[in-house]
Amino acid sequence: MEHKTTGDRRKLNWILTAAVIAFAALAVAVCFLLRPKTGAADRFVIRYGDGRSIEIPAWETRTIVIRNGEIAERETGEDEENVIRIENGEAWMETANCPHRECMKQGKLSAETVRSRPLGTWIVCAPHRVYIEFAGDGQ
Repeated sequence: MEHKTTGDRRKLNWILTAAVIAFAALAVAVCFLLRPKTGAADRFVIRYGDGRSIEIPAWETRTIVIRNGEIAERETGEDEENVIRIENGEAWMETANCPHRECMKQGKLSAETVRSRPLGTWIVCAPHRVYIEFAGDGQ
């Protein structure tokens, strides 16, 4: 009788050990899947006008209007104007009234897209001298 009890204990120990390992692996997987899309240091640097710039954390939701080399209150479509949207770790040129609107065609900039973009970490509106740069950890 004693021999069978020892075997049952060993079996129970193995089952408990396997359950603990499975739970730990599940917890790590859940933490990995639920982490934010961008790190705390991820940000967008917007350069405009005569060398001015602002930094916006990538996790913020913001609309920035740059008109005639200055940050403006709201979009009007007048003069030289760029409307930049930042949302869910992505930035893009929402509207622009430059001649060819190439900046709008450059798509969304984020930590996930920098490797596949022709301009890498940048969105550029050359006619209006507006540049959006993605600056992640260590950049």
